[in-house]
Amino acid sequence: MAFRSVGINHPRPDGLAGLLGNLETLRAAGAGFVELWIADLGVILGGRLDEHRLGEVREVLLAASLTSGLSYTVHAPLEADLMDLDRREVQRDVLLSSVRFAGGIGAPVVVCHAGQRAGARDARHRLKYQLAAERAVLREIGEEAGDLGVTVAVENYYPDERVLRGEAYDYSVWPSELADQVAAVDHPAVGVCLDVGHAALAADFFGFDLFAECAAAAPLVRHVHLHDNLGKTGLGVDPRDYGDPVYGAGDLHLPPGRGSLPLEDLFRQTELPTDPACCVELAPGHFAEAPRALNAAREIMARTAREKISL
Repeated sequence: MAFRSVGINHPRPDGLAGLLGNLETLRAAGAGFVELWIADLGVILGGRLDEHRLGEVREVLLAASLTSGLSYTVHAPLEADLMDLDRREVQRDVLLSSVRFAGGIGAPVVVCHAGQRAGARDARHRLKYQLAAERAVLREIGEEAGDLGVTVAVENYYPDERVLRGEAYDYSVWPSELADQVAAVDHPAVGVCLDVGHAALAADFFGFDLFAECAAAAPLVRHVHLHDNLGKTGLGVDPRDYGDPVYGAGDLHLPPGRGSLPLEDLFRQTELPTDPACCVELAPGHFAEAPRALNAAREIMARTAREKISL
């Protein structure tokens, strides 16, 4: 497997000066690109781009890019849910604004999460209509994304607390089902973001074959999220401890190699038809380890690539 570039997610900035400082720190750590959480930048107001704030943020980002060669990808707000039929217009606007922001800073990828069916809140809507609505909006936004040179990459999720308690249904915890949904969108500017840490947690809870599910999604993968965990969901864990590394359950976002996931075996057995970018996603407490995390990701890729060539 070859990755076009290895980058890292951006920690929450403390103002514009903090944004610039974080970008320089991550570039010095060896990041080929930085994935920006658009919700942390304050550029979306009521679903639309706030032109005043947008100008300030874009100036910082483009200046950093010109001086250091740093490039970007974008993560749409986690709350963006295209299956939310009660707020369909604002949900559409939030993702569309994320795509337009990406186009304005030259970011080739916008990651968004798949929609969820949220228990009693969605009881008035049939699941098949929610899935169809998500496909329709992805297809519509894909048109503008393609014109801007942006790919929308829909990310597979994991069994979080709400899913574990049965309060929400998320089809994307199965990478193969996410791939089926994206294939049905059938747009060249819409693909899959394969999050290997999420997939491993879902495999633990639902009992599916991690390698087979990732392989099923591989033909549509356009972006990869790489992080580690202990492969344990929070079932039976006090909700206050879910995601706490002390107890070891949940989406820990550890540096590659710090957990127990079979990352090298996964990448040996997952053939991606394109060379996607790989974003190392770290929890806030691990950004001091960014240089080692980026090196670990590159070493995993180098070893698996050498082994495939030798075969």
